Amino acid sequence: MTSDVGTPGPFGELLGFRVLRADADGAVVEADPGPEHLNGGGILHGGYLGALLDSATGWAVHGAGPQGMVAPHVQLSTQFVRAGMAGHLLRATARCISQGGRICTAEAEIVQEGHLIARATSTHAVIVRG
Repeated sequence: MTSDVGTPGPFGELLGFRVLRADADGAVVEADPGPEHLNGGGILHGGYLGALLDSATGWAVHGAGPQGMVAPHVQLSTQFVRAGMAGHLLRATARCISQGGRICTAEAEIVQEGHLIARATSTHAVIVRG
């Protein structure tokens, strides 16, 4: 299944996320972080990176699932590997690694300028709307 790629939803749009791809092979979401996305220490806020990982894993699960499926996150486990900086493109790549009738699992990573910034695994409840 291929999801309607366009808007990342109101929250993702507010943060400047762009969904480039969301299909059975996974999802790619990009963002151009600005100074408003930094923490007090001058690096990208973990909440911003976490939101990007959350969005990418969500899109990957939706891209792999049946039409009409809703898959809210049950759990997101994030590892911050390296400090991210404003003014440099972030690319989150995600894939659904397990899809069941009630639970899906996905993984994602964020890369900036060829460096791994953060990675996550997620678990999603599967709700099929009829």
